[in-house]
Amino acid sequence: MGAMGPMSRKRNCSAISCGSASVVSLDKQDFCLNHFLNYCYQELEAVDPRSRRLPSTSANLAAMRAFIEECSRKALDISLHSEKLSNLQRGRLLDILLWAGELFVLLRAPRVYPTDSVVPRGPAIRAYSTHHS
Repeated sequence: MGAMGPMSRKRNCSAISCGSASVVSLDKQDFCLNHFLNYCYQELEAVDPRSRRLPSTSANLAAMRAFIEECSRKALDISLHSEKLSNLQRGRLLDILLWAGELFVLLRAPRVYPTDSVVPRGPAIRAYSTHHS
């Protein structure tokens, strides 16, 4: 695939049964490009609040934000400094950058959860109707 950038210092990918050269270090692991892409997708899915049912703690949020920031920085670095990327690889790097940016915003915004069909009744509905008509 050619020189992939500054991390290709003759280290191997840390994924099981992969002998490819490492192009990036993320989350204290060395990855070849394909395993980096797969790892990013897997971890972004895990931190996406739209795919999780459990609320996050503030310590958890800090770790998630740190991972998202590192992931996007590394994806951008690979995009800018790697030679001979295929269009698919470039597209996946862009997808990771966009998803990470979206998640960073989602994890900073206050959460608003819809209520399950709560309809004001009795005096509350009359007061609401009177003030909003």
